[in-house]
Amino acid sequence: MPDVAFLLKFVSSSAHLNNPAMNIISVGVNHKTAPIEIRERISLSEVQNKEFITGLISSGLAHEAMVISTCNRTELYVVPAMHEVTGEFLKEYLISFKDARREVRPEHFFSRFYCGTARHIFEVASAIDSLVLGEGQILGQVKNAYRIAAETQCAGILITRLCHTAFSVAKKVKTKTKIMEGAVSVSYAAVELAQKIFSNLSMKKVLLVGAGETGELAAKHMFQKNARNIVITNRTLSKAQTLAEELGTNKVLPFESFKEYLHEFDIIITAVSTKEYILSEAEMHQCMSKRRLKPVIILDLGLPRNVDPDIGKLQNMFLKDIDALKHIIDKNLEKRSRELPKVNAIIEEELIAFGQWINTLKVRPTIVDLQSKFIEIKEKELERYRFKVSEEELQRMEHLTDRILKKILHHPIKMLKAPIDTTDSIPSRVNLVRNVFDLEEPNQSH
Repeated sequence: MPDVAFLLKFVSSSAHLNNPAMNIISVGVNHKTAPIEIRERISLSEVQNKEFITGLISSGLAHEAMVISTCNRTELYVVPAMHEVTGEFLKEYLISFKDARREVRPEHFFSRFYCGTARHIFEVASAIDSLVLGEGQILGQVKNAYRIAAETQCAGILITRLCHTAFSVAKKVKTKTKIMEGAVSVSYAAVELAQKIFSNLSMKKVLLVGAGETGELAAKHMFQKNARNIVITNRTLSKAQTLAEELGTNKVLPFESFKEYLHEFDIIITAVSTKEYILSEAEMHQCMSKRRLKPVIILDLGLPRNVDPDIGKLQNMFLKDIDALKHIIDKNLEKRSRELPKVNAIIEEELIAFGQWINTLKVRPTIVDLQSKFIEIKEKELERYRFKVSEEELQRMEHLTDRILKKILHHPIKMLKAPIDTTDSIPSRVNLVRNVFDLEEPNQSH
């Protein structure tokens, strides 16, 4: 845990009595602000995440707290319990928690406040703040961060509303734009290309040569696209068997003999580390003769290339290497970029609604106090006539005064709830109403 006493040396003893109003601060490091070694140093495991956010709450520094921690970002979302808990304070708090003062500096962090925080998490959840534009994993990671905060009772009304609005933004972005369409990884681009050539992958036999990270991703993408007849070969047979088990198949071939069966496969994916070609033009010519020229796709994901480029000249042989796949990826990223105005429009719309909700929370105590004061006046005045008029007349008087009060209070309440502009602010409206109607200072508790 950080040295809270040290971090709070400038915090006055009366700070708890003067809580900030509805502020949500976000600070953090991500792929835009810090290199990978800094991101690794500051990242939090799930256990550390829980310890960190519960520590903020239990030490009285925050009302609510949440952390999103992935390989590309570690970001804090905090509703402070005192004015002195600023963005700078939270940066130092996290650095101290990770004992990372030698490597990590406050300059590695970004800071956001109020609606800036909301805009940021909306952009994160909708995958336009990701290292790869439109990547689909980040929403699940945001949902996991909220789950942790909720389970530890660190997510209150503000973070809960913030996250659920972010989830709504992400859903609208996914359904109303094409920001997540098209492959943007080599493995997925290879599978997408195979599906375009052979529309029904479930009817095709696939050979994966190489069970490393790239090959594994390609096999799993193939499986997700309904390819079920996948055979794996690898120099280390046990690695091929492990991947085959993950895919629910026991279909493996010894690396030394896989070429004997090339003619059986419609799709061949190669992803091995080698300086020499593992498939030659002569070998594939023989394969095509055995297949009677039935089409074959070869997806060469190796770097250096695994397959002799001359194979692509054979009849009914479709050969694509990493350069060809990257061209597909670049086109897809360009298409995704063209969707950004639509995404930003969705975010802007939700941001306005979220800001209005925040404003409603800020003015609610004043609205309640205003209504309470007039109800108290009404009741005192009616009490004077309780024994001077009949019960029926008293009820008519009460009904009349309720109608009058509703009309009197309509405009002040409408003004408090109205959207703010550049010439106005919520505090100034609240102060005006409280002064005009002589309301006592509101209770500052969260």
